[in-house]
Amino acid sequence: MPRQKRIPQRTDGIESKERLKSAAVKLFSKNNFANVSISQISKKSGLSSAAFYQYYLSKDEIFREIADEFFSGLRQFLTGTSLSEVGLSYIRYCNNNKHFVKAMHLNEYHFEWIRNNLEEILYSVSKKFELSEVGHFYFWSPLRFAVNFGDLLDVEIQPDIFVKIVLKGINYKVFKGNVRQLPDDIFNFQPVKHLLSGDEKREIILANAESLFGTYGFNKTQIYDIARASGIAVGTFYLYFKTKKELLKELVEWISRGLRYNVKLAVERYKNEPRIIQEIAGLYAFVQFFKNHTNMYKVVRESQSLDLELAKTYYISIYKPYYSNLRSLFENASKDEVINYDKDVLSKYYSLMLMGLGHYLGEKYLISGRVAETENLEKFLQDLCVYIFEGLGGE
Repeated sequence: MPRQKRIPQRTDGIESKERLKSAAVKLFSKNNFANVSISQISKKSGLSSAAFYQYYLSKDEIFREIADEFFSGLRQFLTGTSLSEVGLSYIRYCNNNKHFVKAMHLNEYHFEWIRNNLEEILYSVSKKFELSEVGHFYFWSPLRFAVNFGDLLDVEIQPDIFVKIVLKGINYKVFKGNVRQLPDDIFNFQPVKHLLSGDEKREIILANAESLFGTYGFNKTQIYDIARASGIAVGTFYLYFKTKKELLKELVEWISRGLRYNVKLAVERYKNEPRIIQEIAGLYAFVQFFKNHTNMYKVVRESQSLDLELAKTYYISIYKPYYSNLRSLFENASKDEVINYDKDVLSKYYSLMLMGLGHYLGEKYLISGRVAETENLEKFLQDLCVYIFEGLGGE
């Protein structure tokens, strides 16, 4: 007869279950699902593993209950008669439930249903305000990125200002251009191959690790698998890398260099064009680079749940050039243009906004397997360009 879990009725039983769930949330907010064990949850809660099984049949069950609680609360909290009110509700709810947010973010790569649940909730709100597909993407991507990456990038978010900036768009004179007519050749960019290493054998190891990590994931890929795919002995692997984590770090560093190099090439083609044109060129180059290295994008995405410092280094390497360039632009803006906001805040928040659009563009076209939809991507970016500049009618 199947073992039945206990449904707590007494106060002490309810408290014990909450302690288990609280401990699990904190652990899942710092580790991916595979790296959290029932014994860890029990120990952190101050209860025994036997006590865990009184309330939950498995680790999957407690994680699912945590997710259901988060999404149920979010659905109820996302209220408002305007996009501004809804945006503020979203950020405030996430700020009040940071451990839950981090647990969902770190594990959404491993569980597609997490992304699907969140998208369903956000789409239901967008439908209420009659947002188009691109409008929906434009509004929610920066908010999600700010919530998920603001702390990682050490950027403090003031919800009211950030939401106003997203709704306003980047309609400053320093960005101005014909946003409805992009250059004819803006979607002709082809990424340039960036060598992994000057050492042929090292490059073979890195290339095979990229393929295996992207296909099976970091945890399921063993050093033996990498060595066999590379045609070398396991001992030879250790001549190049001390650990699998060290190899992952080098891969992510290479991805960062290759991405920034190609985006720079794409943007420099339009150095005499308005900044808004350069942004679209950069976004297109981002997708094209990872289109040729789909496994690389998966490696970067998974690294966030494996090594926080590695993920931080990667995202800061992208954030800093954004911030520096935007700060320079706003320093040259007239006082009447930026009178309502501090230039440092503008530079930080627009950096997050643009990075958020790039990040979730990758989610949309790379993780979902839509990399072949070239025409749809081009049309999507054309429409997105208008939203970036004109916003959604915010002040």
